[in-house]
Amino acid sequence: MISDSSPGVINRLMMAVVQEQDVSSAERALKRLSLNIIRLPSTGGFLGKRSTTLLIGFKAGLEGNIMQALRRNCRSRVEYIAIPIDGSPLPLPTPTPVTVGGATVFTLQVERYEEI
Repeated sequence: MISDSSPGVINRLMMAVVQEQDVSSAERALKRLSLNIIRLPSTGGFLGKRSTTLLIGFKAGLEGNIMQALRRNCRSRVEYIAIPIDGSPLPLPTPTPVTVGGATVFTLQVERYEEI
């Protein structure tokens, strides 16, 4: 196990679920912070949209910089979905605005980190 004083220590793991339109710019911004990122394709439960989960390992204290980079590069947008009108004799869908996007971020403490 690597000690906390080691320059390569990773004692936090951030998982950021990012909408597909934002993932390239978010990943570039995070790499400018010299972070190693693992990119996992994923599918969102809400509206079944494609997304990417970024796994970001880092040393405690960098959370603010990472969150700032994600906020600048992952934005919310309004999309329209078709919802059928209840009681209508014809199935005429009504466009309904829904806010999607941004990033969903989880930060976890890492008990052990090794490179083998």
